[in-house]
Amino acid sequence: MRKNCRYLLAAFVFVAVIATQAQTGPLRTRPRDESVEQANLAAKQLYVTASPDATTTCTYPFSGGTGNKFISYCVTVNGNIVSFQSPSGHEYIATAPIGEGYSVCDFGSGKQYYDYAGYGSSGWQAATTVSSSATSVKIARTTSDGLYTLTQTITLQAGNSSSQVSMALKNNDTTAHDVGLIRYADVDANGSTSNSFDYTTRTAFGYTPELDGYGLEMIYVSNSANTFPNGLFSQDIPGGPSCQIFTHVLGPLQSTDGSIFIEADMPTLAKKASGTLVSQYKSF
Repeated sequence: MRKNCRYLLAAFVFVAVIATQAQTGPLRTRPRDESVEQANLAAKQLYVTASPDATTTCTYPFSGGTGNKFISYCVTVNGNIVSFQSPSGHEYIATAPIGEGYSVCDFGSGKQYYDYAGYGSSGWQAATTVSSSATSVKIARTTSDGLYTLTQTITLQAGNSSSQVSMALKNNDTTAHDVGLIRYADVDANGSTSNSFDYTTRTAFGYTPELDGYGLEMIYVSNSANTFPNGLFSQDIPGGPSCQIFTHVLGPLQSTDGSIFIEADMPTLAKKASGTLVSQYKSF
């Protein structure tokens, strides 16, 4: 399922806010309700799919900066970011089951391929590390049917305390395909599962709404000429299969266990061609 506004809004790439459980609550200082936290953690398990090839193990750690500009995050062998800390002591992703990753939908056949780390993985061969350094890792992964290869380049940008994620999807087939590409993150700012969420045309974010709150935003950076937007969305489940990502779309929420994503379509991805979507994670 996808929205009809794709071509009307083709000048933009959009990000979305996903919410797992709508609740109301004050926007200012509030104590953390441990009973709510435990209920949210238990609810997350309903979305976990047993996947032997999924992992939340840190393999490629990156860090830079000091003080307010400190950043530290870690990438798995599959290309998931399973922790993100900035500044020091403020974590946004590493709350179990840890949900961050990517998905692809072939709209023509309905086939879907995803890897959301702790929430599970489906439709992929083993990942291959193309290169790695102190500031970047490049990971390639082909779908189990051989039709697509996703190459991710995740780069530390210490100067602005961010991590840039470039996803290049190649069509390995001899015919064109209509596909969608998604980057997703389950945000638990400061380790809390009760956050507020909102979005703009170029960013989506989750944050703790206390006076001393912190948040994580996903920012649109760029896309290739053959990659188009689909729209602004929020939804009431964490992640979800890539071909039904819009099924439970809702609006901005407060005091909620939620997540964020960016989606772009490649409606005529030519044979042997690639389409690219670039986004960025940054705390605020």
